[in-house]
Amino acid sequence: MNLKGKVAIVTGGNSGIGAAIVIALAKHGANIVIDYISHPEATDELEKEVAALGDQAIGVEADVSKVADLQKLVDHAVEKFGRVDVMVNNAGVETRTSILDTTEAQYEKVLEVNLKSAFFGTQIAAKQMIKQGGGGRIINITSVHEDWPMPGNIAYC
Repeated sequence: MNLKGKVAIVTGGNSGIGAAIVIALAKHGANIVIDYISHPEATDELEKEVAALGDQAIGVEADVSKVADLQKLVDHAVEKFGRVDVMVNNAGVETRTSILDTTEAQYEKVLEVNLKSAFFGTQIAAKQMIKQGGGGRIINITSVHEDWPMPGNIAYC
């Protein structure tokens, strides 16, 4: 797979699966916008790893539960690299409380990050891909918890 000259956005991109996706895309030649909401030092290190592979990455602090911040990610990609070719909706959160103790705010945060951000991230990226022409790819990362619920994670399921 050759992604030379392609531009990718990875939400939740500075740790775990997201960081692994960033490195994999960079190994194939992509320039990357790394979304993060915490641990900017991890994003800085990841930018250096991508640079060592010969590609460019920029970290953008954005809360993907907010549509305006999803737009900010796409805007940064276009400003820095001129386009968006790949959108990876990877960000996810969970709450470890029983169904009896889960608050409305906890439940809403899980839905906003895990569901709303993927929907509107897809919408915003697709609009940009159509506008610029040439197509693109949108990848939504999910979990097995919807098929394999775990005690204490009911809001996540």
